Order: sequence, then C-alpha cells, then structure tokens
Amino acid sequence: MTAHRNHIVFLALALLLPAVSMPMYAQRLFHADVSSKTVSKGKMQAADKEIYYTKGGNLTIRWNRGLATYYTLSTPFGFTDIYYPASKESMTLDPQMFKMQDELLYVFAEGGAEDMGLGREDFVLKSSKKDGSFTVRRYEPRKGGGMCAWVELVSGADFLPVYVAYYNKKGKIITKTYLSGYTSVKGFAFPMRVTEISYLGEKKDSTVRLDLYRNLEVDVPNELFGFHIPSDAVPIDLKEGLKAAGKKAK
Repeated sequence: MTAHRNHIVFLALALLLPAVSMPMYAQRLFHADVSSKTVSKGKMQAADKEIYYTKGGNLTIRWNRGLATYYTLSTPFGFTDIYYPASKESMTLDPQMFKMQDELLYVFAEGGAEDMGLGREDFVLKSSKKDGSFTVRRYEPRKGGGMCAWVELVSGADFLPVYVAYYNKKGKIITKTYLSGYTSVKGFAFPMRVTEISYLGEKKDSTVRLDLYRNLEVDVPNELFGFHIPSDAVPIDLKEGLKAAGKKAK
C-alpha cells in the first residue's frame, strides 16, 4: 500500500515538474535599440528609442529626443499612452496616430516576416513571380477605397523581405522601404538597417528615414517589459499635450 502511494506521489511530481521548471517569462520577449535619422525639406531630425515587446502583450518604447525622455505604452487592445517622467504627465493618443503595427519589431515578432504583416492588415496575395533569386509578390487590400491600391513585396532566397513599396491608384509609389543587414538571435531573424522613402504629401521632394538597429535581444528579461505608467501621473488633454511637446522639441 505504501509503495503504491509513493508511486502515485512520484507520478504527480513528474507531471508538475515541467510547469515548475518553466521560466518566469513564458511569453517571448523582444528588445532592440534604434537610432533614427529623418530628412525632410532639407532638415534632419534624429531620435533614439529602446523597444520592448512581449509577444501577445504590451509594447513599451523609451524615446530619447535631445535631452527629453518619454515613454509610450501600447496595449493589445489598440490603446497607446504617453508618459513624460519630467513633468509626471500622461496622455492617450488617438488610435490612428500610433499602432503596434507601425513598429517593425512588432511585425516580425508576430510572425509577419514573410509578408511584412500585410495579411494582418487585410491585404490578400494576388500574384507571385520569380526574378532570379528573388520572389516578387503583389498584394491588394481586401476592401477598396483607401489610399493604397496595391503593394509590391520582394523577398530573397531565404523568404525574408528586402523591399516593399505601396502604390496609389495612379500607380505612383506612396512609400518604399529597403531592408538589409539581417541578423538572427535564437532563431529570430531581423533587419538591422531599414531605409524608408515616403512621397506622401510631398509634391517634388520626399521624406527619407534611416533606422539603424542594435542590441537585438530575445527572451532576455528587463524591467521595462513590465512597464506601467505611474498611478500618480497627471492626465492631460491630447491637443494641449502635443502643443507642449512641440515647443519642447524646438
């Protein structure tokens, strides 16, 4: 009887052991630092940011613009809040101003490397052809009426995207992006150099942004993965907050 009871206890412990030995962070963690330079109308702006994304969870970004430091916290529900530690103020952005999908690290972390997240954005594959070692795919929005009529996505032999361009109804490019310098960490491949050229709202000129990524980490714990805006933060109106932020940036 005692031997039988010990056998049952042993089986119970064996079943519990995998759960006990699981790491504290069961969800995958992704982190990268980015240095961005944007040139528009002959002027250049620079910014640095640290991105922390918990797959299926929150996206936290610590921004550094000059001497100013602030945080954005985006949730899976589509809400993004900004927190300014210097003034202890916070405000909520309009969902159209910033989305998780705007961050390339999020797109790749959520498995969007093959189609740049176009499937999640309700685009459908219309055609695919080979061009040497490259694959050229054309995607179109499931629903018409928007600014973008179709997207051209070029991938290398490893199926990783190297170029993507958005076209309007007249066949003119809205934005085009070049991705290069891929590196892999724990099976996660990501481009460390990204150049985006935008013609949106530009008549004769374009806006060029260069993003240089570094310190790519996967499943490395950091307190910023659990960042929350302090409970004593003072909520401010979006319009007034953006006006104040604009003055500080000058």
